[in-house]
This record gives sequence, C-alpha cells and structure tokens, in this order.
Amino acid sequence: MPPLYNRRKQLRAIEEREQQGESFWTESFAEETRNRVQLVMRSGVGGGFYDVADAAVEVLLADLGRLALYPIGDPTQQFFRYLGECDDEMVPSVIEAFGQGYARSFENNAQRQEFSRGVPPQEHLIPIDALLVSAINRVLAEDRIAFEFIDGEMVPFSSRELHAEVVRPALQLIALQGWERVEKSYQAALSQLSRGEAANAITDAGTALQEALSHLGAEGNQLGDLTTSARKKGIIASHDVPMLQTIEKACRWVSADRSNTGDAHNADEATSEDAWFTVHVVGAIILRLSSGTQRAADELGAQQG
Repeated sequence: MPPLYNRRKQLRAIEEREQQGESFWTESFAEETRNRVQLVMRSGVGGGFYDVADAAVEVLLADLGRLALYPIGDPTQQFFRYLGECDDEMVPSVIEAFGQGYARSFENNAQRQEFSRGVPPQEHLIPIDALLVSAINRVLAEDRIAFEFIDGEMVPFSSRELHAEVVRPALQLIALQGWERVEKSYQAALSQLSRGEAANAITDAGTALQEALSHLGAEGNQLGDLTTSARKKGIIASHDVPMLQTIEKACRWVSADRSNTGDAHNADEATSEDAWFTVHVVGAIILRLSSGTQRAADELGAQQG
C-alpha cells in the first residue's frame, strides 16, 4: 500500500537531500524495515501463511544446518521472530527462504488437490506472486536498502559504491547555469530509482544524456543522432561512442519491452540494478563530457590536419 502522509513527507525530504548528492542506501535492516517486510509477507499470503512459514523454516534450517530456530513456537512465530532478531547479513537469506517456502507450499497444495481427484502427482513450478515481490521491493526501495529481490534471490547493489564518485559530482556540475534541462532529467531519474521505477529511471537518464549533448552543441532529436553529431563536432572522442551507444540500446530495450513489440517482447523487465548501472554510467559520461570536450576537439583537429 502507498505510504501515508507523514511517511510521504519523510520520503520527499530524503529525495530532496539525495538530489543534493547525499546517499542513504544501506545494507542494514532497521526494525521498521523488518516489520514492514513482515506485514507485506502476511498480507500477500493471507490465511495460508502457516504452510508457507513451515516450508520457509525448513529451508532456513537446511541452510543453517540446525534442527530448530527456537525451542518453542509454531513455524509462523519462529519465522517472524527470526526475521526480527537475526543479524543484518541473514535478513536477505530469510527473504529468500520465504520465496522458496511460498513456492513449496503452493506446489504441495496443488499436488494434494490432484491426489484428491485421483490425478497422478505432477511437478509444478509456482513462482512467488509478482505483486508480492513488487511489494517487498517497494519496502526495500523506500527504506533505501541496497538489495532487490529478483528471481528468488536478494541481489546486492554493489554499484551504490559509485554514488560518491559519480552521482554527487555529476549533480554538482549540472546544478550550474545552463545545465537546467540536464539537471531536471537526471534528478527525475534518481527520483524514479527511489520509487523502484527502474524503466522510467533508465528513460530519464537517457533524456539527461540527450540534454547534455544538446547543451554542448550536438544536433539531433534521438540519442543516436546526437552521438553522431557530437562525434563529428568533436564534443566526444571516437572511443567515447560505444559508451553512449550502450545507453541508447538500454533506452531502446526499455521502450521495446514496454510496447511488447519487436525482438524484445520476451525480455525481462528492467531491474533496479539495471537502472542504477545506467544512471551511474550517464553520470560518468556527463562528467567526462564536461571535462573532455576540448580534448575531443583537439583529437578531431589532429585527424583533419
């Protein structure tokens, strides 16, 4: 469910500080985050959570090499107690165990129903509900937890380490006069990231790069045309072109995946990891453009001479 007034206010304040270059992403799971994850799990499964918890606890015990999480308590009580008390480094494993427990529980239920109808048991692949995964990832994104739950695994965002080296100086640069349109699009990309809107973040990052090239004198309406123009005008060097083409391809992929057309109709949706990579690369390109325009012009002059 969407955050209420006071939490929306807090999240907006965080976004505003992030737009000034601060980073709040962490691998520490606060009590409030663990509670929110628990509530999402409970509401997402509903009345069948006992079976899910039982299967999830079995997954955890096998992974930990233990016979029980606690001396007393039913599976649901033990699972959520462990989620609330375990070390930060174990929380991702607990969430993964929940995903596996969910799949096992529904698979077992399907087999029981087939048995009751006299149908031979068959193997079922029942992944965790996409809306439930999205709800878990929304909690992680809002609380700035540097993980994303993807295909049953908690994936850490190692690219967050680039924040201080790329995002902050890029924000400082585009805050200068003349870069307003670039700043607006880049800030929009960061805001989309904080809301877990990966595809929109990639699109906005691509727009920021287009605006940067236009600001520096390149001509064209599409990123590909702007890249070609920038190369001819010496705004970028020849070895910069592949990097810009990577961003163009990412934007095209997102567009194709959204419209469900072309070769991308079977592609997976963009993840936050994809978006963070794109935003960081665009930030690095913008920094390079700001410092390398004269270098590229010198290279062009040498080639023409």
